Amino acid sequence: MQDILIRIETDDFAAWEEQHYLHAGNRATYGIEDGPAYRDLENPNAALFHIRTDDVDRAMEWFQSDTFRNETKLAKVTGRSFYDAQPRSRD
Repeated sequence: MQDILIRIETDDFAAWEEQHYLHAGNRATYGIEDGPAYRDLENPNAALFHIRTDDVDRAMEWFQSDTFRNETKLAKVTGRSFYDAQPRSRD
């Protein structure tokens, strides 16, 4: 399982949140398992979203889809950054 972190910035967090939850099923068809979202304490219109997938290439196809592009407009997203995350052991 691969972990991906996505930082989003939006003009309207409530609009982003609504679109995000409306499209959970669409993300699942691309092999994306939703994890937690961490809202930025200093910027309430930004959040770090954690997803998991077994197939990164397939998951990234979601972010190229027309549905995603339309969702992004409705969610008033102004910025998005992707980060690969790897768990670390304390050993």
